[in-house]
Amino acid sequence: MTPAYRAGADVAATTSEDGATVYVARLPAGPILVLAGAGAVIWAEATEGSADGWIDRVADAFDQPAAGIASDVLAFVHTLGSQGLLEAADFTSA
Repeated sequence: MTPAYRAGADVAATTSEDGATVYVARLPAGPILVLAGAGAVIWAEATEGSADGWIDRVADAFDQPAAGIASDVLAFVHTLGSQGLLEAADFTSA
């Protein structure tokens, strides 16, 4: 199982015990970005679950249709990517 995205090369991420908050930072100097609520769910599904259907799982978490939230979810992931926090996973190595 390969996730859709992974943390950038110089990025550390940790999740709170309850999974409700993700702390992300570029190392060594940060700053620390705190993802809570939808942001934490998007990070988890994009980086931990299978790439297949990850947006559907985000939609299911909020009882929303995937088509209704896909553009917002992808815009959020794009923003994280433009900051170097996320990058597309390498599908050639499993």
